[in-house]
Amino acid sequence: MKKLAVVFALVFGASVFAGDGSSGCGPGWYVFKKNSLVSSSLRATTNGILFPAVTLGMTFGTSNCTKHSIVKTEDKSLYFVTQNYIELKTEVAKGNGEFLQAFGQTIGCKNQDLPYFSRKLQDKYEEVFKDKASNEEVLMETYKVILTDPTLVQSCSLS
Repeated sequence: MKKLAVVFALVFGASVFAGDGSSGCGPGWYVFKKNSLVSSSLRATTNGILFPAVTLGMTFGTSNCTKHSIVKTEDKSLYFVTQNYIELKTEVAKGNGEFLQAFGQTIGCKNQDLPYFSRKLQDKYEEVFKDKASNEEVLMETYKVILTDPTLVQSCSLS
């Protein structure tokens, strides 16, 4: 659980540099209508403090809110890991391959940086595919690799 909190903090911290893709729902929109990163942060704080359930709805697409793009990307990437676990594990160990390249694309890594992404995952193979790692753990560990490498933070959008 502690690791998940760290990954969430890293993802949230990286999102500060992203554009405002808020869905336009929740009471925070009534208070802070301007579409900027500051107002987006204030909306999220307002919704999170006053109406925590609305914040979950904004993220996961319930409560008549649009599903946030990072959740959509995560769903696609998790599905890919689930369907291709053995092939992906083998190719991460080798540091290259079609499944590994496709996995990088589902996460949003730029094509020209996929070889770098592949090498970085290979370097962290033991952490990514630790003993009996679940599909979710593989994806979270991959996010950690991306979020702790400045080149990959710039290359892989995660959204």
